[in-house]
Amino acid sequence: MISEEMYEVMIHMIGYGFLEEHFTDAIDSCDHKSLVELARICNNRWGGGCVDVEKLERAIERYNKEE
Repeated sequence: MISEEMYEVMIHMIGYGFLEEHFTDAIDSCDHKSLVELARICNNRWGGGCVDVEKLERAIERYNKEE
């Protein structure tokens, strides 16, 4: 389930630039499971090419290894 906070993040991202870049930028400030869920919801809503979920998951893995 997407929280109100995640919905607000999504609305912000839609308004500025490229959606996929904003998902990657949000890795350090959002719950990763919810971020991936939100990416999938966006793909279902606006088409599968909006966010490369596999690429996002790899970026999350790299981020977690760095910590």
